[in-house]
Amino acid sequence: MAVGGRFDLEEARREAQEAKRAARIRSIVSNVVLVVVLLAVAIGAKIGWDKWQAKREADRAAAEAAQIAEEKAKAEQKRAAEERRAREKREREAERKAREEKQEAERKAREEKREREKREREEERLRAEERRRAEAEFRAEQQELKKVEDAKVAALDFRVETYVCFEYGLENAVRLSVDEDRWGTLASYSQKRRTAEFLEALRDNTVTNIITDTCYPDLATFDHLLGNLADERFTLVVNINEDALGRKLVLVAGDKEKGLAAPEGLRALKAGGKISGWTVPFAYGDKTPFLILEQATADRFAREWSQLRRKLRIDAAKLDNKEQFVAERLAKELPEFVRTVRIEVTSVPVETSKKDDTKKQDTKKRALMKGSSSDIRKMSGPQRR
Repeated sequence: MAVGGRFDLEEARREAQEAKRAARIRSIVSNVVLVVVLLAVAIGAKIGWDKWQAKREADRAAAEAAQIAEEKAKAEQKRAAEERRAREKREREAERKAREEKQEAERKAREEKREREKREREEERLRAEERRRAEAEFRAEQQELKKVEDAKVAALDFRVETYVCFEYGLENAVRLSVDEDRWGTLASYSQKRRTAEFLEALRDNTVTNIITDTCYPDLATFDHLLGNLADERFTLVVNINEDALGRKLVLVAGDKEKGLAAPEGLRALKAGGKISGWTVPFAYGDKTPFLILEQATADRFAREWSQLRRKLRIDAAKLDNKEQFVAERLAKELPEFVRTVRIEVTSVPVETSKKDDTKKQDTKKRALMKGSSSDIRKMSGPQRR
């Protein structure tokens, strides 16, 4: 360099050294900068590498996750598809099974229907045969029932006279009738053999059978209905004819105490202050008829019964149960006594001359009780002559 117009070597050397040092500094700085830059670049590269690696790892992980997800999705889809196929297979199998079961059920139903129709036809045939057999049996039974029940109803006796026993000669002294119209209705049904109507008239709440001319009841029901008739009460009306009003007549029945006495429920009919007849209740089933007698005849039989009662009291005097003994014997003797009275009063009187001729023979032949002198007729009632 020129100093004061002169070239200064030292200065030039110094400047050169400074220039060299500056260049070296610049080189160092440059190198440092380069190093820094390189370091920065390296660090940036490292950072970028790391980021790239991280990104790559993330991408790889994402790819793997995506692959896994895809695989899972595919697996899920496969599983779903398999399940769908399995479900569809099950559904098809169920449909096939249901179809087969339906077809089997329809087949069984057809077979059962055929069997049922066959069985029903057979049952109907058997029922028809049973109906025909039952109808034949019913007709045969009805014919037999009709024969028997018609005969029994027709044989019923509604004659009022059967309930009254007349002393000989008094048959035309009275007129007999029944107060209730029902008696005449039943009598008409019986006479005309209108059996169904007759039985229907006797029906009670215990009988539910249908009774018609073609449907007779069984014999047990028939007997039950006739039993109703036997218990049914009616009122017998006895009117004394005008030409017999002056005669002393009585209406009596068997009585344990008196032998013969006015029956229960007897009421006298009067005309002009005189007895003109009687009314008395009776049942169709009564076995012992009333008796219409002369007062004298009734008194005679009453005396015989009184003698019998006195005899029984004497026989029972030493017994502890004498009252019971007498009552039982009287009850036992009464039916036979009434029967013999009926026989005696209805018998045709024997002529006086014949009575006189046979009086001694009758006395000799009179039957005596063993160990007693009493006449059996007085013990058991009058005997048939």
